[in-house]
Amino acid sequence: MPCHGWSCSSDGVDVENLPASQAITLSINDAYKLKAETNNNLLLGGVTIPERHQSKGDEHIRVFNKISQGCTFFVSQGVYNVNASKDFLSEYYYYGQEHSIPLVPILFTLTPCGSLKTLQFMKWLGISIPKWLENELTHSNDILQKSLDFSEQNWLELKRFANEKGIPIGCNIESVAIRKIEVDASIELLQRINRQCNK
Repeated sequence: MPCHGWSCSSDGVDVENLPASQAITLSINDAYKLKAETNNNLLLGGVTIPERHQSKGDEHIRVFNKISQGCTFFVSQGVYNVNASKDFLSEYYYYGQEHSIPLVPILFTLTPCGSLKTLQFMKWLGISIPKWLENELTHSNDILQKSLDFSEQNWLELKRFANEKGIPIGCNIESVAIRKIEVDASIELLQRINRQCNK
């Protein structure tokens, strides 16, 4: 059976979709070492969770530690809490300035929410959704369009904030649901963001 992907956690890298007898587990440090030994030009990305910064206050340190191991970009989990993302970006920027460390791109994930079921799934995934925004989505006549509007607004706010400081950011747009309407909404969100970027 072919390997279709891999996931990385603090205690290892696990190849998915392999029979249990063929599962491969590699520590994250061994993965960094393997990259350096085999192909140092390979782009290596990491994951950042801006919401974790609110509770632990060290997400920017985690990112810089991963940069020192060879990560050249980061992808966030879904962004619905724009203030958590801005707090993280601020710490990331000033720490980099104070320590003369070049910043690498942060790709913020934007994802539409088309139903209450998707909303609950997003919360289960750990996406931080402020209570006021959850209420707006829950009581909206069109939860999908409302989530698209909020996602676009969040992107514009993050982009303005990052541009003022010269922080390299981008976005990753995805659907966490498999319903066609939500997948199509992610394409609409991509088109909206693209139009904003071309202004």
